[in-house]
Amino acid sequence: MYMPTLEIDLKKLTENARMEKAILSGHGIEVMAVNKVFDGCIETAQAVLAGGINVIAESRTYNLKKIRATGCTTCLLRSPCLSEIEDVVRYADISLNSEPVVMRALSDEARRQGKIHQVLLMIDMGDLREGIWFSHYEQILAAVKLIEALPGVTLYGLGTNFNCYGTVLPTVKNGEDFLAIANRLEADSGMSIKRLSAGNCTSYHLLDKGIWPAGLNHLRIGGLHEFGIEYVEMKYLDAFHHSDKDVSKACSDLYVLHAEIIELNSKPTVPVGELGVDAFLQPKSFVDHGTRKRALLAFGRQDVPVENCVPCDEAITILGQTSDHTLVDIEESQQTLKVGDVICFELDYTGLLMACQTRGVQRRFKF
Repeated sequence: MYMPTLEIDLKKLTENARMEKAILSGHGIEVMAVNKVFDGCIETAQAVLAGGINVIAESRTYNLKKIRATGCTTCLLRSPCLSEIEDVVRYADISLNSEPVVMRALSDEARRQGKIHQVLLMIDMGDLREGIWFSHYEQILAAVKLIEALPGVTLYGLGTNFNCYGTVLPTVKNGEDFLAIANRLEADSGMSIKRLSAGNCTSYHLLDKGIWPAGLNHLRIGGLHEFGIEYVEMKYLDAFHHSDKDVSKACSDLYVLHAEIIELNSKPTVPVGELGVDAFLQPKSFVDHGTRKRALLAFGRQDVPVENCVPCDEAITILGQTSDHTLVDIEESQQTLKVGDVICFELDYTGLLMACQTRGVQRRFKF
């Protein structure tokens, strides 16, 4: 049975994870690897573990169930639903939380299962997604005291998030403000807060610039080792940095989609007839470039949107897409292509996410 194929380079993923851990450790920062883009893929979790990162995070409990087979420590990256508390405690060692009712439910279930569940208490420093609002200090303090008092749960640390919803960037100021909240909590509660989880891969920007706020000691990272990209300036990293020295080149080009040619011919570049809307109810305009050679490929928008694909052959351009077909211009390509041949595309984060979620794309791994 034919399916377009997503090739994942596990060797490069391991190399990036190993470098990432080394650099962050050099700054006193513990890293939790986010595996959610791969939809619970055991092979990618194992690759990151081979790179030395032993805590793996997913945003779905059913994916945590799969990756527990690797022997890693697991974290539920999305706040738990009350309806899934039993599975959260069973499959997640750690979870992100902000709601007292959920933490009480975790406590009750952890006692039933004879476990200690670790809570990463989330504080919203301005991005407007999960967490107790940063200026509501008494509410934050009450949550910390609640965790301390509840049997079956313990405080893993404090966490915050940037850049995912509200596009708020991690800065020295909001990092230091987060640190100040933690210091005040320790003084008022008498507890020692082991981890200050200061965001995701966008926070690497502060390390890259040499302005990381001292005292922040934990990150939840996916995109940095998955793509070798610094996500604030949106640049591929030539190298990971440590103390102004390049220690190693970051790997990119880890994910390639292979799609088969099912038709190859030359046609006009402007449709013939009265125009309406396409299959997605969108109007289109066309520029007349004459008759061009083109290929019809056996994947479509329900697999991976073309906005998230880049042809590996720079001479090939994408014309468009329907739900099951992708059209590409191959007029300038130097390849001798025929029906049955494969055209390859590199995928960005969203393209990888879609390819890993759909049943219509099979995976193949490079070791």
